[in-house]
This record gives sequence, structure tokens and C-alpha cells, in this order.
Amino acid sequence: MNEQNFNSVEQQMESDKRIAKLLGEIEDLRKLGTIDNESANLASFALTLKGDEALLANRIVSRGSDPASLELVLNGEISEPVMRAHRRGPGALTELEREKWLLLASQSLDENADNGLSVIEKIQQFDEAIHWLKTASDEQKKEAIHTTLDSILQIPYEEAEISGLRMRVYESDKGFASAYWSGEDFAAVKEGDLTFVGSKAKSLDEIGVKVDKQLSPTFGIIFGQK
Repeated sequence: MNEQNFNSVEQQMESDKRIAKLLGEIEDLRKLGTIDNESANLASFALTLKGDEALLANRIVSRGSDPASLELVLNGEISEPVMRAHRRGPGALTELEREKWLLLASQSLDENADNGLSVIEKIQQFDEAIHWLKTASDEQKKEAIHTTLDSILQIPYEEAEISGLRMRVYESDKGFASAYWSGEDFAAVKEGDLTFVGSKAKSLDEIGVKVDKQLSPTFGIIFGQK
């Protein structure tokens, strides 16, 4: 076994130990009556989920429907473009890839809105979204795509100087899509003290933007940006 494989096995063993400890703490809380049996079972089961199953359970129970979870239920898998949009935002989609995502997004819950839905209401919304996607007419789907695209293009923004470069600054995670699909080459999205900066094609170095943490050649984070 080489050093890299040994480190990988060692890290997995450490992860398994930490998960086992967490499961034990959940069981202790259940025995104390701090959490009930159903909550303990749910929390313990959630820790065993991975990949698409974890994504789907999270969306149904916690965060509500999104394009990736809806496509997973509809088709049994998540396509590469939809997963790319899930991980990097819809701004990562090409023009030819947008239509499918926009249709799914038209029936998704808005993560930026404080919908206050209960778990039951989220499940009902998910079920209604799947039903609509299966039964809507071509004309209804076309209208939904147009309406969703228009709402993204109309997301409000301010213009500000970020790392010496003037650009659109959004507070929505769909801000990059709004900017890129409007013809902008770069933009920023603020989330609390974090400012995410993205460039549609050129690298951040090419456009002269310095970030504190670079996640890809065209995407990075600035900490504490005012």
C-alpha cells in the first residue's frame, strides 16, 4: 500500500469513528428524552445517505424542491448540465442547456424566499411539481420557461467596485445567471460577509480581480467585502 492509499484509508477510518460518535450522541439524546424516537431515527438515517439520495432527502424534508431533485424523481438520474447548475449555479449553463433547467426551475421553490413551509407542505409542493411536469402541455411549459427566464433577468442588482473592477453585485444565488444571460462578462454575489466573484469566460486573473480563495480559474471568494 502506497502512502497516498494509506492516508486515504486512515482518513476514512477517522471519518467512520466520528460518525459513530455522532450516532452515539444522538442515541444518548433519545434515551434522555431530549429528542423523540422519530427525530433520532431520522437524524441517524440521514447520516447514512450519500450522493443523490442525500440530495433528494434534503430537498424533500428540509430545503424544498429544486431542479436537480425534481429531475432525479422524474428520470431516475440527474443530467450533467442540471448537476453542474446545482453545484455552480445556472450561470454555468450554455444557451442550449438552459431550457430544461428553466422548466424544472419554474416548478421549484425559491431558496431566497422565506417560504415557511412545513415538511408536509414541502412534500405536497414536490408532488404537485412532479405532476405538473408530467402533465403540462407544450404551451404551458413554453410559457413557464419564458416566465422563469424573465424573472431571472429582472433580479435587482447594484453596481459597485469589486477588487478594483466595476461590476453588477447581486444578493441572489441566481445573480450570475442574470448577469451572464444579460450579456455581462462578470459579476458578484454577496452572501453576508462573503462576496462570490465570477467571470463568464475569462479567468479572474485576466480580468484583474484578486480573491481571497480561488475555487476555479473563473470563480472565487472575497472575505469581509463591504
